[in-house]
Amino acid sequence: MRHVAVDVETTGLDAAGGDRVISVGCVEMVKRQLTGRTFHRLVNPERSIPEASSRVHGITNEQVAGQPRFSDLAGEFLDFLRGAELLGHNLEFDRSFLDQELRRAGREERLGQLCGLTCTLKMARARYPAQRNNLDALSFRLGVASESRGYHDALEDARLTADVWLQMTRKQVELKMEADTSAGASASEAPALSRQGLTLALFELGGDDLKRHQEMLEMIDGKSEQGAAWLKDFKEA
Repeated sequence: MRHVAVDVETTGLDAAGGDRVISVGCVEMVKRQLTGRTFHRLVNPERSIPEASSRVHGITNEQVAGQPRFSDLAGEFLDFLRGAELLGHNLEFDRSFLDQELRRAGREERLGQLCGLTCTLKMARARYPAQRNNLDALSFRLGVASESRGYHDALEDARLTADVWLQMTRKQVELKMEADTSAGASASEAPALSRQGLTLALFELGGDDLKRHQEMLEMIDGKSEQGAAWLKDFKEA
């Protein structure tokens, strides 16, 4: 199974109202193992970045001025995601921005058509309903990051999303493995053991062994109120 964790940094919080993506970060996992493959790009939003947003992610207008537009890298981005299970912390936020960018770029593809969708924020809220479940708090609680960090970075947040998903699903995998082991092939399905070429070992008791065995049976018989059943001579009435 292939998973891709995704995160975006944006000019603001309103995709429908004109805010744009300025950074995309993705990390790939195959069979729950990080492969080392990533997708990380700065994007020219074709509009200014408010100072309040820059204080969150540290990305400035000067940094994105010479970067490609989203439409220029949409094909490469979609190829990276295609066919994967997409993970995101508050995935609806990232998805709304990315689908809006795809729409602006004239692309017909949408994330829900190309990928399965898993929101780690929804998972965390179901598991920890009375606790803070933003990515910083959750990653610290699960031991995958320190409590404090600087600016938000799309690639780092994607890696944290992958890590918290691995932690939250670890017990499920362990239980599944245990269930698979306990529910493995039945005795009737197991391959038959071939006895060809085997030599059975025969052990013969000597006189002293037989004598001690008989003495033990007689002692048990003597201590039993009704006598030892195996010493009785059963005859049909």
